[in-house]
Amino acid sequence: MEKTQKPGGRPIVFLYLGRSGAMVQFTQVLAETAARDGEAAAAFVISNSNENAAGLMAAGARVHTVPTFTRGTRALSPLSFARTRKTLLTLFRDLRPAAIVNLMPHIWTPLLVRSIQRLGFPFLSIIHDAKPHPGDRTALVTPWLLREARLADKVVTLSQTVTDDLVALRGVKRENITTLFHPDFHLQAQAKPRERQAGKPLRLLFLGRIMAYKGLDVLIQAVEHARANGADIALGVAGSGDISSVRHQLDSLDAEVCNRWLSDADIDDFLSRYDAMACSHVEASQSGIASAAFGSLMPVIAMPVGGIAEQVIDGETGVLASKVSAGAFGDAIARLANDHTLYNRISRHLFDSAANRSPARFLSDIVAAAKETSPA
Repeated sequence: MEKTQKPGGRPIVFLYLGRSGAMVQFTQVLAETAARDGEAAAAFVISNSNENAAGLMAAGARVHTVPTFTRGTRALSPLSFARTRKTLLTLFRDLRPAAIVNLMPHIWTPLLVRSIQRLGFPFLSIIHDAKPHPGDRTALVTPWLLREARLADKVVTLSQTVTDDLVALRGVKRENITTLFHPDFHLQAQAKPRERQAGKPLRLLFLGRIMAYKGLDVLIQAVEHARANGADIALGVAGSGDISSVRHQLDSLDAEVCNRWLSDADIDDFLSRYDAMACSHVEASQSGIASAAFGSLMPVIAMPVGGIAEQVIDGETGVLASKVSAGAFGDAIARLANDHTLYNRISRHLFDSAANRSPARFLSDIVAAAKETSPA
């Protein structure tokens, strides 16, 4: 099943074989952007198990589905892989793409790169992380997934931090890497910049899957520190993951807790009801949560780690803690809570600079990188 191809020559094919998670929304945003751009010859190839396959089909872009698997154990099945490989290679022969852009490595894609290249189609890989994150259940397969970076004709990263780590830790040649940025996710239409008024608490949100490296325990200590120093903070925590070790502390802070997998509608609701995003990560590459906040013109309070420190520019797109500690993060929270002018200025800057972080600019840059790789 597919949408009718728009004119524009050989397409750039965007590949995503995952089934769920933030990359589903990432793919959706790119598909919607491509559909609006009359000059972008693009096609999207996704898993038939993608949880948002119907939404992608409705986006207006050219979309193809291929079989993958619905249970993790099937990922190791040679028959399942062989079926998908045959379907993909046949599809690529028919599409004759100018280049194939893999939006995120999948357990099977390192095995597909050479076959695709032998067909004469350049393969670009977007690498989001160059090293495992503590507490992330996918950490064990990260070295395997990163084999793709060494095989690809070009690697695209979303932060200079990941670029540097790929060179230092994974042996990828720097000249083979194009460093872009994480585009904003416009999950919520915002007509105008946000404004805070005196006399109300700063509604601070922790959003997304709860894993050790995201520092929820550190955030709790930071809120306690900020409150002890007179800041008025209302905390919300929304996302799936184990919170048993901090549940009592969250209750003591009278935090709103939504401990489950969040739909797009859930995320939109939380973005509309809170004032600022807490990225209390103690280690990071870059943050899709920060980009979702920016798309809602919401300031981000962050630790100075990894690519998040590239996204969150102090006083412009958010407030950056002076160091990685609960006390410093609490001071950053209090700074934003107590300075309404700073808050309003940041939201205004996010509004004024939105084009610099837009999906349209990202898509244009990706297409340009793909054309550089494609033979004349």
